[in-house]
Amino acid sequence: MMTSDNRTKRVAILGGSGFTGAELYRLLNKHPFLKVDFVSSESKAGVPVEKYFTAFTHTKKVSALTFKKIADLDGHYDLIFSCLPKGALPRMIEQVAEHTDYIFNVSGDYRFSDPVLLQKHYPDTLNQPIQVASKYYIPEFSEIDSKVKVVNLPGCMAVATIYSLYPLLANELIENRVVTDAKTGSSGGGKSSSEHHAERANNFRPHSIHGHRHRPEIEFAFEDYFNSSLELQFTVHSLDLPRGILVTSYSVLKEGVSEVDVKKAFYGSYAQKPFIHYFNSKNGYPMIKTVAGTNYAEVGVYVDGSSCVSIASIDNLIKGAAGQAIQAANLYLGFPEETGLQAELGGVWP
Repeated sequence: MMTSDNRTKRVAILGGSGFTGAELYRLLNKHPFLKVDFVSSESKAGVPVEKYFTAFTHTKKVSALTFKKIADLDGHYDLIFSCLPKGALPRMIEQVAEHTDYIFNVSGDYRFSDPVLLQKHYPDTLNQPIQVASKYYIPEFSEIDSKVKVVNLPGCMAVATIYSLYPLLANELIENRVVTDAKTGSSGGGKSSSEHHAERANNFRPHSIHGHRHRPEIEFAFEDYFNSSLELQFTVHSLDLPRGILVTSYSVLKEGVSEVDVKKAFYGSYAQKPFIHYFNSKNGYPMIKTVAGTNYAEVGVYVDGSSCVSIASIDNLIKGAAGQAIQAANLYLGFPEETGLQAELGGVWP
């Protein structure tokens, strides 16, 4: 339940009727210090929020909050979460920025700045240059910059891949050629996905062999952190699951690097990260079932000679989107990063 003290922050959600917006509203409903006062949906304006969201079907006391159009945004919000479709936020960034201290952006519009890549993947971002300070932010690795207005969260498959490779690249343990195979559930495509359920059910197939927009994002992130290039082959497959991502990254250890070096790197990188659970070769493997519905990432690494296989699994809607955004907001606001996410720490089994 929401507490009422001077730490309570006023929150708005833009693009609230999609999968990520729904998860954000559900999770924030349990947050002790973040109070949602505005949820936008151009198509659902006027509809009661909690009567629309399935998660609140059995809730007896229903909020009176209704969806509104973004044009109705008024007053000041301590933070705004944007879950708008790609291209939407750049067209209204100045209007939205006037109403808040921080925008936590879950869509991909400002994740990188290369004009060639933007023209290919996010042309609206290129056509509508941002006039406020912006930062790409991974909660586990990035420094807080209180001067920025827009905090851009990584894409779901991108961040899972980053978790699988970060200790190896941060410690310069592998050659720069990496092959990553990413498998994703259907909710990753959003409600407007063109891939019908009948195409995914009882099936397993490639979704994007070359050219997925998360590849340049991953390469940009590692270049930004380590000032070195990563030659990445990135392929995506569609899973017959509603949610969840599992990525497997294949790399080659540099000469003289041992399995012990690799394990020390993973343990050192993740031992103090509350939302990342590290498996070594003796205590299991990452999987989707145990992270689905949680803000956890599971990471494992397995070495055979110079061959290294590193694996990460997350829930794309929580750790890959809504939960990660709340985690980032907690850190920016000075709250413990687990605040409001404790209930999302345990997956179900079997």
